[in-house]
Amino acid sequence: MSCKDAEVGNPSPIEFGDPTLVVTEEDSSYLKNYTRDISRGGNQNQDDIAKMMHQVDSLKATQKLESVEATSGDIEGFEIRFKECDVKFDGLEAKELEAQDEQNLESVSYLVTKGDLESIKVSISGLTDVFVEERIFTKLELVNDEGKSLRLKSLNRKISDWFNLASNDTLFISAGANSFQFNNTDNEKIKTALEKEIIAQNLDKKESAAWRASIKETKNYTDRPCRVFVSTAQFRITAKYKGKKLRKLIQFDLLE
Repeated sequence: MSCKDAEVGNPSPIEFGDPTLVVTEEDSSYLKNYTRDISRGGNQNQDDIAKMMHQVDSLKATQKLESVEATSGDIEGFEIRFKECDVKFDGLEAKELEAQDEQNLESVSYLVTKGDLESIKVSISGLTDVFVEERIFTKLELVNDEGKSLRLKSLNRKISDWFNLASNDTLFISAGANSFQFNNTDNEKIKTALEKEIIAQNLDKKESAAWRASIKETKNYTDRPCRVFVSTAQFRITAKYKGKKLRKLIQFDLLE
């Protein structure tokens, strides 16, 4: 087919290097590269990948929310009652480490006793112009074929940027698994961290040997049997209450 969608009879095949088929663009405005290359080298590229993966999660969350009616009654889980608003986290149970006056605080923190910090629905009532961001702290663990896990506590956690959460009126969905990133690792780092856990947990010879064998071919945190999990999640709420700007910070930590 030609550019005018007219059929051409018995067209000859395109030949590489045929000067009559070369299009030359000289306008520099059309020659700019607006797409950053993606590779494993450099922290900036890793951050870019994390942002793009979060966009994928946000799109999926938005699609889920299109069929969900945003009412606080749909949420079953942990509830925080501030003086200005109520915030509910679906599927979570948590407790205070120290007594805190939620009614008069802008920042509160809790320890998760049931549930996880992945793909949580958050419902907020009592506020207007609500905007929610999330930041996650990720760590690394090994998971064997039987589903048993071993957390590599000696490896440093990775802290993400703040990401906007997809919403439907007053219902928000937290970051999903595509957003989970970790620091660069290699077989030696994973092996060293595993040996520390074997000693710390006093694992027997059979179990120790099984874990060592499981990471023999593991080169990075993206390889089996590694799994990135969220150890801490922070939610930053910006909104209006009776016409005045309001901010709240909520933090959840997993028990380790």
